[in-house]
Amino acid sequence: MAIFHRYQSTIHGNYRRAYLRGGLLIGALLALYVLARLLMGSPVQSPTSYISDAVMLVLVVLLTAFYRNSLPEKKITLKEAMLFGMGAAAIGAVIYGISLWIAGWAFPQQAAIFTATMTGQETLPGDPQIRYWAAWWGIVGGISLMVVGAFGAFLASIFFRNEKSEIKHKKS
Repeated sequence: MAIFHRYQSTIHGNYRRAYLRGGLLIGALLALYVLARLLMGSPVQSPTSYISDAVMLVLVVLLTAFYRNSLPEKKITLKEAMLFGMGAAAIGAVIYGISLWIAGWAFPQQAAIFTATMTGQETLPGDPQIRYWAAWWGIVGGISLMVVGAFGAFLASIFFRNEKSEIKHKKS
């Protein structure tokens, strides 16, 4: 069938190492955001927030631009930009989820907000339900940021690609 084409794309850089570094940077900044909120006495009220979403979007786009500019010929395909952005977003989202989970375990005021928001009732600091809700908030926060990061990776890959893949012609 002539409708389907096979593309041959060339990966120009080591995107796996780059998205590992980028993801660690995104995750560290988001974990610092959670820690700063706790130390200021204003715990995180929801696992998703406009601030964490905006930080994820902006950092995925900026890191994709920096990655493209770090390549030898500054050439990047849609596939490579998308893989880089998705990898960085996934690692950053996992670190953010883990930081929410740890915050729920380590800080009693954050654990009280977690359980009060999810159950509608106050719980004591030693209640085993607190660990359950802290884990739940970590999972919800991580998954929601992965979705936002995937959207940012898609936008960045469309914006910053500058090389189109060649179509392989089928030999008849």
